[in-house]
Amino acid sequence: MPKLTSPVFEYVIPAGLAPGEMYTQNLEMVADTTAEYAPFNVLTVDNFSTKTVKVLYGAGHFVYLRGNSMVEIAQNGIRSFSVVNTDSTNPTDGIIVAYVQKRVTPEIALEAIARRVPVERLMGDG
Repeated sequence: MPKLTSPVFEYVIPAGLAPGEMYTQNLEMVADTTAEYAPFNVLTVDNFSTKTVKVLYGAGHFVYLRGNSMVEIAQNGIRSFSVVNTDSTNPTDGIIVAYVQKRVTPEIALEAIARRVPVERLMGDG
């Protein structure tokens, strides 16, 4: 049975991601850890590199993340994510940390109350 919330799972992408190189994490294929919580609804990426990276998630969605910045993406259905170094000549020069979690966000809770439906249904579990 799917779970409504999860612990935070952390993935560290070491410095040195080559130009154009992609790091991908499939969150449904990891037995006994993330798979039992997937799909997730929050993805946070902290880019400690000075290079801009492209973060791909969900079904074809993406954002560009400047160097030394962070983005939090709240969307149902995150089953995997990828980080691509968009620099054409230099590798990343710092780590990139990605965190995934399934949690009840304030928006989901309010929508459940307003629509009078179970929270699980809005999170894709019911």
